[in-house]
Amino acid sequence: MVRRLLLGLALLASLSAPLPAAAQDPGSTTSITSGAPTQDIVPEPNSGEAPSEAGDRGGALQLGLLAVVLLVITGAVALLVRQSRQARGLG
Repeated sequence: MVRRLLLGLALLASLSAPLPAAAQDPGSTTSITSGAPTQDIVPEPNSGEAPSEAGDRGGALQLGLLAVVLLVITGAVALLVRQSRQARGLG
């Protein structure tokens, strides 16, 4: 039991060790700041634009996908509840 715990901890430690950084191109030392955004990283509320196509952020495809995901999760929970009741002889 203790050996399995130690082996699991060693495996977890080896997987969580930081990976070496990728090599960078030493040829590019200049930076271009003329195209840098002037706004903050987090935009102000209601400063975006409304979706113009179905695939845009907040568009119909995203809302439809949310509905499908919620439907599948609800169905899975209902199926598990039904099977557990049948296994216990309650219904």
